[in-house]
Amino acid sequence: MKREFLQLLFGLLVAAIIGCQRAATPLPQSSSLAVTISTNRIRIGDPLHLRLTSIHPTNLHLRPPELAQDKKIIVRNRRELAEPLPGGRVREVVDYAITSLVTGNHIIGSSPGVVWARPDGTTTQAPFPFVSFNVQSMLTGTNADWSQMRDLHDLARWPDRFPRWLLVLLVSAVAVGLGAWLLRLYLARARRLAAQAPRIPPHEAALLALRMLREKPWIEEENYRPFYWELTDILRRFVESRFGLHAPERTTEEFLTEATQSKQLHFRTQNQLFAILDFADRVKFAKHLPKQDDMRAALDTAETLVRETIPAVPEPAARVAEPRPHSTHPS
Repeated sequence: MKREFLQLLFGLLVAAIIGCQRAATPLPQSSSLAVTISTNRIRIGDPLHLRLTSIHPTNLHLRPPELAQDKKIIVRNRRELAEPLPGGRVREVVDYAITSLVTGNHIIGSSPGVVWARPDGTTTQAPFPFVSFNVQSMLTGTNADWSQMRDLHDLARWPDRFPRWLLVLLVSAVAVGLGAWLLRLYLARARRLAAQAPRIPPHEAALLALRMLREKPWIEEENYRPFYWELTDILRRFVESRFGLHAPERTTEEFLTEATQSKQLHFRTQNQLFAILDFADRVKFAKHLPKQDDMRAALDTAETLVRETIPAVPEPAARVAEPRPHSTHPS
């Protein structure tokens, strides 16, 4: 306590000396300078707000004093505000947010005090109003005795309890990742098998599809619409894969025009195609009612068309017998 009193007395003495030295440069008349603080006692690290208010003629401009003093006085923030007053005066306010990390009494001041500047470059000075505050330690009472402080606890496990939602999230992420990996492997294997699978020749695929169509009960039931839809689809796909014509995407007229101009189709094959597709269009779009014999005849014609266009398999070249040498006997 005696030490704090001596610090305060020393501060008052310094402020008195500074005030005497600067009395030679007083503020103009009708001017004032005041300082207010939010509190004069804080703990280490707590905020303290200081406001410096100056009322002076408009030809003067307040230069905000620098109040920082290492760790004793730390200025966290500063805000300036100017407000015109009647009679050619202005009020300038500077707000400081201050804290301290050193215990004891501290005098807030500035060197060389408070300074105002004129437009011509000359200045006017005045001593900073005396203001002090006390900083107390965070340790109070028995806590201030370091010898009575308890030892630190052991390191705590983090987290103390594993969150259930985090466990569910991790398990779900692992399951999704594993599923995506397995799906990728399955698709890659399917693509490899598809690439390795032997390709069925077009005529074999068409004959198989026609045989399956014949086994359906559509002819006996005279269910002609789905019958002719499937029959024409089989023929169009066969022609596309066998001769390279774009059959499925075109109308019958466009397809027959291209088939007529194609040099790959024999004249007889063109006539068979025209007969089947033309009759099927009349059934599908003109409401023509075919008989069972017509449906069987269409199937027979389609099978004949496919069989007659089966590519010939080149026969292996016949081995030519080498001539045997003739032996000559003496007569």
